[in-house]
Amino acid sequence: MSTQGNFNAEQEEEFFNKIDQVYDLTEASNFDAAEQLLMEINGSIRGPKENSSVGGVVLDSIYSFYEQTGTLEKALPFFLEETEYLKEKMAHEKIHSTRHFLTTGAIYYALKDLDNARANFLIAYEKDGSKIFIDENSDYLKIALMDDPEFVAFKETFVPNEDEEQLELTEEENELLDKYCEEGNAEMDKENYAGAIAAFTKALEVLPAPKDEWEATAWISASIGDAYFSEQKYKEALDHLHRAYQIYGEEDPNSFVLLRMGQSYLELKEEKHATDYLHHAYRLEGKELFEDDKKYLKFLASKVAL
Repeated sequence: MSTQGNFNAEQEEEFFNKIDQVYDLTEASNFDAAEQLLMEINGSIRGPKENSSVGGVVLDSIYSFYEQTGTLEKALPFFLEETEYLKEKMAHEKIHSTRHFLTTGAIYYALKDLDNARANFLIAYEKDGSKIFIDENSDYLKIALMDDPEFVAFKETFVPNEDEEQLELTEEENELLDKYCEEGNAEMDKENYAGAIAAFTKALEVLPAPKDEWEATAWISASIGDAYFSEQKYKEALDHLHRAYQIYGEEDPNSFVLLRMGQSYLELKEEKHATDYLHHAYRLEGKELFEDDKKYLKFLASKVAL
C-alpha cells in the first residue's frame, strides 16, 4: 500500500485495519512493533498529508502514539515537515484545516518551547479564531492572545497547565441527566424534535465544564444531531454530530454518528464528505445500518465498491 492523494476503497480498508493494529499493539505495550507499523503506514503516503484523504488520521495517530509513550518529541519532525508545506500553500490558497498548527503548538507547549508554541497558536487563531481552541488546554488560547510583554512575563513563571482528573457526577446531577435524556427520547418518539432538542440541551447543561471530557457529551450531542437531522436542518445537525465524532475519537468511532454525518452531507450536496463518512459507517456495520433508508446505500454503491 503506497499511494498519493485519495485512497480507493480497498486501500482505505487496509489503511484503517493497520491503524487499528497500531492501537492494539500500543494497548498491549508492544511499543516497538506499534511504532514500526506506524512508520510503515506513514511511509505509504507519498507527498504532503494535506493532499491525502487519510493524511490527518496518520498525523493524529503519530501524535497519540508518542504522547501515550511519553516521547512526544519524536512526533515533532513529522509535524514540521507538513507545517512547511502548509505555510507555503497558505500563501496562495486555502488549506483544508488549521488544526495542524494547533497540534504542532501543543507539541511545542509540552516540550516547553513556548516561542514556537506561540507561533503555531497564532496561525491557528488568525485562521479560525477562538473557536478552534474550544475544549483545549486553556493556556493555548491565552498564549495566542498575549501581547509581547505579557508573553515574556508568562515564560518567566511558566508551569504547564495539566488537565485535571475528571470527577464523578453527583447523585443529583446523575438524576437530572437521566431525567432530561428520558424526556428527549420520549419527544423523539413523538416526533417532537424541537422538544427533544430542548431536553437534550438541558442534559448537556448538567455536565460540568469542560463538557467535552465527559463521555455523556458524545451521545447527547449525537442525539441532538439526530433530532436536527429529523427536522431536515442538516447544517445544525452536523455541528453536533462533529462534536460527538471528535469526542468518540478516531480509534473508537460510532457508526451511527458516521451514518448521520454522511447522510447530512449528502443532503447538503457535499458528495465527497458524504462518501467518506457513509463508507466508514458501512465498513463498521455493513448494509444493515442502512435499512431505514436505502437511498444512502444506493448512493454509496455508486461511489465505491461494496
